[in-house]
Amino acid sequence: MIKVLTIFGTRPEVIKLYPLIEELKEDKDFNTKILNTGQHKEMVNELLNIFNINPDFSLNIMEEKQSLEHITKSVLAGVGKILNEEKFDIVIVQGDTTTTFVSSLTSFYHKIPVGHVEAGLRTNNIYYPFPEEMNRMLTDKLSTLNFAPTENAKNNLIKEGVDESKIFVTGNTIVDAIQKISNFNVNFNLNLPDDKKIITVTAHRRESWENGLSKIGNAIKKLSKIYKDIFFVIPIHKNPVVREKIVPILSGVDNVLITEPLDYINFVHLMKKSFLILSDSGGVQEEVPTLNKPLLLLRNETERPEAVKAGFVRIVGTDEDKIFENVKDIIDNGWKPISNYNPFGDGKASERIKKIIKEYFYGSI
Repeated sequence: MIKVLTIFGTRPEVIKLYPLIEELKEDKDFNTKILNTGQHKEMVNELLNIFNINPDFSLNIMEEKQSLEHITKSVLAGVGKILNEEKFDIVIVQGDTTTTFVSSLTSFYHKIPVGHVEAGLRTNNIYYPFPEEMNRMLTDKLSTLNFAPTENAKNNLIKEGVDESKIFVTGNTIVDAIQKISNFNVNFNLNLPDDKKIITVTAHRRESWENGLSKIGNAIKKLSKIYKDIFFVIPIHKNPVVREKIVPILSGVDNVLITEPLDYINFVHLMKKSFLILSDSGGVQEEVPTLNKPLLLLRNETERPEAVKAGFVRIVGTDEDKIFENVKDIIDNGWKPISNYNPFGDGKASERIKKIIKEYFYGSI
């Protein structure tokens, strides 16, 4: 039996690991345990309840306005303690968070193989997104099995000298997750107007804290005054820095709703109801092809060029005028993708990852 420790600490990690956790737990060849670092708290706990995930270990590291140094030292010590107390055959991590990188580093210190879900994403700018670009680069170097979601991600790893025998193109588990939750019952709790088109906006990136978030808010305010038939919905991030920048600009605007973060099921439902999405999220870039929605990306670079190439994503950054002009263009002229092909897979990534792990331990790799 293969003893697996799956580690997460943030909402995107839970969403993308959920279908893999289910896949592993249903297979008698795996003994699967789960560690939640608590890098995010409330948003993660909501998902754990929805997905019926019960972590075996919880570190509860989150503190208000937490620094990267705090997250790093807390995860390093907490994961290290657990790996000292219990033996695992492989550690599974996902994406590019500080939880992901530091868990991989700790596993390396304990000489435990690491499987990295969503390996090989790159902007080729170590400060954008920050610190995620460096987190994923280092995680890929530390990993024994790199599960690349696309051929492009695989090629990024090969260019960096990663052994091709350690790289496996699986598709992205976000497609698996969205397909699974499409069968969930939705208790949608937002009162949205029936006579207005919906634009959903999310923004939280650390590199936008200084000026970018304010520019996004100003662009939305300008658009809201011109397009009274558009209703803007902003599920605002829990981080107080984000709220301090966005809320004062948009509070009290008639056709803008600032709401608490939605649970993932309701957020997907909101995106389905929207005709346009503005976001700086990595995960949303992967979700829009499955939902067949356009996204204006509030970042200057993307590690997911496949969505841009397919016409689902436009990169607009946080420039106020550029956001305004691109939203205006889609409102006035409409949108359709260049391709109906989903560049992120067919919903079977988790099944492929499980098979690869089995082959690694049972001798085929």
